[in-house]
Amino acid sequence: MSWTSFYLIVAGLLAFTMLLVCWPWLRRRNSMVQDSLTNVQIVKQRLEELEREASEGVISEHDRRQASDELKLALVDETSLQKEGSRTGVLPLSVGAIAALLVGIIVYFNVNQLDKVARVQHAIDALPRLSEQLAAGKSEQFNTEDVRDLALAIRQRLRGSPEDARGWMFLGRLWMSLGQDVQAIEAIERALAIDPQSTATRISYAQALMVTGEAAKFQRAQEVLQGLLSENPENDNLALMMAVVSAQLGDADTTRQYYEQIKNKLPENNDMLTQLAGRLAELENQIQDVPQGSELDTTATPGFTIEVSIAEELKSKLPEQGFLIVFAQDANSDNRMPAAVVKMPLQNFPVKVTLTTDNAMLPSYSLAQLEQARLVARISTDADVAPSPGDLEGELNAKVVAGQTSSHTIIISKERK
Repeated sequence: MSWTSFYLIVAGLLAFTMLLVCWPWLRRRNSMVQDSLTNVQIVKQRLEELEREASEGVISEHDRRQASDELKLALVDETSLQKEGSRTGVLPLSVGAIAALLVGIIVYFNVNQLDKVARVQHAIDALPRLSEQLAAGKSEQFNTEDVRDLALAIRQRLRGSPEDARGWMFLGRLWMSLGQDVQAIEAIERALAIDPQSTATRISYAQALMVTGEAAKFQRAQEVLQGLLSENPENDNLALMMAVVSAQLGDADTTRQYYEQIKNKLPENNDMLTQLAGRLAELENQIQDVPQGSELDTTATPGFTIEVSIAEELKSKLPEQGFLIVFAQDANSDNRMPAAVVKMPLQNFPVKVTLTTDNAMLPSYSLAQLEQARLVARISTDADVAPSPGDLEGELNAKVVAGQTSSHTIIISKERK
């Protein structure tokens, strides 16, 4: 709908409303005018009768004049009363109409979505320009606002074409670039439901799952990549992704298999290759260091007791419904997989939470494998460990001591942008 059509509809509705308000008054006014004309005709007829009666000698001239004057005075009084009533009715009607109009305008400007409508229109207008930049390979020139506009425009297009699998896939990629992992996964899953065999969509799905930092989604990404590699075993990009996700899951055998496939095809100083080599060595050392049978010391379990509180200035930003997520990551590496995590519905602060090896997401990766832990307390509207804009967060680093549960306090004092 164009703005011109919108304004025409609004003007028509206002005119219709004013007509409904004024219609009873207009009908009453017409009735009063009709009554006044009828009364004048009656008075004229009576005056003519008085003239005839006086000429026939039925009444005297004095009586005729007196009766005539009385009729004229009565007509004047009645006309004055009608005009007074008309003036009296106009004032409250006018005040009521103006008040209703003002209330309507105030309510409209308080509850309308014109700013959002304008934003959608701006996004749609920007779509041709952004599409040309994408086609020309100039996506690196996009800023966050451009990406948001593109995502919004695609969403509008998908309302009219909900079965467009490519549209859903592109929307998922855009959400992923904005750090909106949950929305990205949902959009790509919509694309897969429409076209489950699309290789590009399956790759995008694996990428979206990998950035969440959740073990369950890592495992799902590994399953998707296994299917893709069974169809394209020589695809080095897929092999690299499989090596990365397997390393995050602590799957040493699979990591080694795909690391061997890609290690000679990347530069020696490649950061990803270096991180994979370090993670693979770490996993192999863990396998060698695991005690066997009676050598296993169950008393050497490390852990943390964490008291979580929130800064005063952030209390007003607490969601009505949300989750408190407390987790530990390796502070000495870039591995973002949580070694332990606890999730709970929001409750009154301060809250005490205990993290131990029992809270590990994977049996092969827990607090026992860490020397230094990054402890994070996050408040989110969903239970996803992956951060989202608007999440409230606090963190600290702590040493992991075997066989000890140390106590710490985390104050949630910042909001993620």
